[in-house]
Amino acid sequence: MNEKHLHIISFDIPFPANYGGVIDVFYKIKELFKAGIKVHLHTFQYGRDYAPVLEMFCEEVHYYPRKTGILYNMSSTPYIILSRICGKLIHKLNEDSYPILCEGMHTCGLLLSPILVDRKIIYRSSNIEHHYYRGLAKNERNIFKRFYYNKEAQKLENWENNLSKASLFLTVSKEDQKYYENNFPDNKIENIFSFFQQDGINFVENKAKKYVLFHGKLSVQENITSANRIINEIASKSNYSFIMAGMDPDKSIIENANQHNNVEVISNPDDNKMESLIAGAHINLLLTDQPTGLKLKLLNSIYQGKHCLVNEKMLVGSGLDKCVDIANSNDEIIDSIQNLMQKSFTIEDYEQRKKLIPDEYCNQYKVEKLIKLIFD
Repeated sequence: MNEKHLHIISFDIPFPANYGGVIDVFYKIKELFKAGIKVHLHTFQYGRDYAPVLEMFCEEVHYYPRKTGILYNMSSTPYIILSRICGKLIHKLNEDSYPILCEGMHTCGLLLSPILVDRKIIYRSSNIEHHYYRGLAKNERNIFKRFYYNKEAQKLENWENNLSKASLFLTVSKEDQKYYENNFPDNKIENIFSFFQQDGINFVENKAKKYVLFHGKLSVQENITSANRIINEIASKSNYSFIMAGMDPDKSIIENANQHNNVEVISNPDDNKMESLIAGAHINLLLTDQPTGLKLKLLNSIYQGKHCLVNEKMLVGSGLDKCVDIANSNDEIIDSIQNLMQKSFTIEDYEQRKKLIPDEYCNQYKVEKLIKLIFD
C-alpha cells in the first residue's frame, strides 16, 4: 500500500488547542494520523511556544516566524496574508509533490507562487474573512481599530479572487459553502465541519450550585461584545451565577464583572479546567453578532455540556437547531435562563441529544471524506 503524505500549513501553532481555528487544525492532524496519513506540518509562530506534542502526530514539524509590524500593513495585500508569505516555506514545499492544505485564507499567499503552480493546493476556509472583519469593525468602539478592520476587510475582499487558483475549497459551514459556490462557480467546493475533541468526554450531573457559562477567546471583539452584553444586560437582571471563561479577557470584561456579585471571570483556564466548566454548567450561553464560519464553542458545548442556549446567529449554516434552545433578545434570554434553571438535564437527555447530531459532525466521517477528496 502506497503511503499518503500531506503538507498542512497552519496560520498559528495548533497546540494548545484552546481557541476556534487551532482546535480544527489540531484535531484534524490527530485524525489524519490515526488514519495513517503522513502529515508534514508547517506553522507560523507569534506569541506561542514550540509544541513538541505535535511531533507525535506528524512526520515533521517546521516553524516559521510571522512578519509583523507597521510596514506589513501598508501593502495592498491583506496583513494576515502578507505577514505569512515565506520563501523558505515555499522552497521546502517544492522538495516533493505532496498535496498542500492551507489552513485559513491567512496561509494562501503561496497560491501566487510560480514554483507551486502545478501543485494540488487545498484551501480550508475558517469563515468569509472580509465578512468577519467587517463584523469586527461594526462592534469596535476604538476609531483606529475600526479603521484597521474596515481597511483589512476591503483588502481581503479584493484579494479573494486569488483563491480561484486553489484545487479545492473546504468550508466549515453550509452557509459559507453557498457563498463560495456563488462566487467561484468553476471551483470545487465541499463542506467539512470543523474537527474537535470527541474522545473521553464524560457527562457530569452536577448537584452543586448551578451557573451559566459563557466561554471563548475573550480578547477578540466578537466575544468581548457578547460577554459585556451578558454581564451588563442579562446577569445584572438575574439572581443566578454567571461565569465568563477564556483566554486573555479584555479589561472591560473584568471591570464590568467586578460591578456584579453574581459574575466571575476565569482567565486562561487550561484544557481540563475548561472542559470541567463546560460540563458543570447548567446552561452554556452562547451569543454572537457574527454569523460567520462555524463556532467551535457551540460544538464543544453540545458534546460536553447540558442545556445550550444560543441566539440564531450562532447557528447559521450548522444544522444544529434541534440540539439547542434559541433566544435572541435580552428579555427572551432572561426568560429562557429562568425556565432552563428549573429543568433537570440527565444522562438520558444527553444521549437523546447526541442522536440529533448529524453524522457529518463525527470526526471519523470527516476524516474519511477529507482523505477521499484529497487523494482520490
